[in-house]
Formats: sequence, C-alpha cells, structure tokens
Amino acid sequence: MDTAKINIEELAQRLIDLGASDAKAITAKSIMVEDRFAEMCSSSQCPSYGLAPSCPPHVMTPGEFRELLDRYEQAVAFKIDAPTAMLMGDGRHDIARLIHEMSSGIEKLAKENGYPNSKGMAAGSCKMIFCYDQPQCVVLHSDGDCLFPEVVRPSISGLGINFLELCKIVDWHVDIITSETDPADVPMGMLAGIVLIG
Repeated sequence: MDTAKINIEELAQRLIDLGASDAKAITAKSIMVEDRFAEMCSSSQCPSYGLAPSCPPHVMTPGEFRELLDRYEQAVAFKIDAPTAMLMGDGRHDIARLIHEMSSGIEKLAKENGYPNSKGMAAGSCKMIFCYDQPQCVVLHSDGDCLFPEVVRPSISGLGINFLELCKIVDWHVDIITSETDPADVPMGMLAGIVLIG
C-alpha cells in the first residue's frame, strides 16, 4: 500500500471530480455537534427513525461523536446541489446514494494514502436509500450482515451535526426545505457529506 499522504485539497478536488457541486477542507473542531439535531430524528419529521444502524437510536450518540471528533484535526465537507422538487420526492434517495458512495469512496482513498482512521458520514437513512425494497433491515432484525457495507455511512443529522452551521463555515447558501416548501420559491437545495481525515 502506498503510504504517501494525499493532500486534503486533493481529496476535496477528487470529490468535485466525482460530481460534488463543491467540496472544502475544514478543521474537525469547526464541526458543531448538538444533541437536538439527533433528537429531531425521533420526531414525526423523520420516518426513518429506528429503521437502520446508520441512524438513531442505533448510531453513536452526539456525545460519543464529539469524543470521536476530538481525535481529528481535519475533514472534508462536500455537497450535491439538486432541484428542490427532486429532493422532496423519490429522487432524494438517488442523490443521497451518491453522497454515501462519495463519502465511502473518499474515506477509502484517504485510508489508502496514509490516513487509516478516516471516517465518512452522509445524508440520509441507509434503509431508505439502499434497502427500500427490504421489509426490514437485516442487521437489526435478522442478526445478518449489512448488504451494502462498503458504501453505507452514518447519518449526519443522526450524529447531531449542525448542518446550518456547517454551511456557514464553508460559505454555502442554504434554504431550509420542509414538506411545506414550495419548489417555486426555493428552486434548489442540497445534500451533504463529511469525511474525517486522520
């Protein structure tokens, strides 16, 4: 294995080459984690609560994630811009799948280039993205192995990451999209991922 460390800016550029709308190197300590964002997952706002190991209550808690973050100095944040109408429909899962694939791919690339502890995170529930055609998650309900271990990554919001603060750090304009949002008023939105590099 090549142990020469790849430059973090090169990792960001690789994400853009893969189709990310933007990617930025950030410090790990700039990632704000708040319990309230993970708690939102258990509300009626999220139909994916409890369905997957990448989401609450099965993923690490915000407190555990804060402890993990303390071991890292740098990260790469990236996004895919997409029409709001797509993000409010079934197309959301296609974009989220790309986010998971990019996050896991850059994690793997970083590990191959001298950062063995790199860890990726992504938007969305893996159950809704990868196993939507399965009645239940095989990991949680059949004690089986994940069907997509190479690409599934923990949910950003499930870990408690404050996405709005992240957008401020990287200078991304973001409009909050809810089920009440009119795509005519907010034509574009985004989904994002983060890879801790270490």
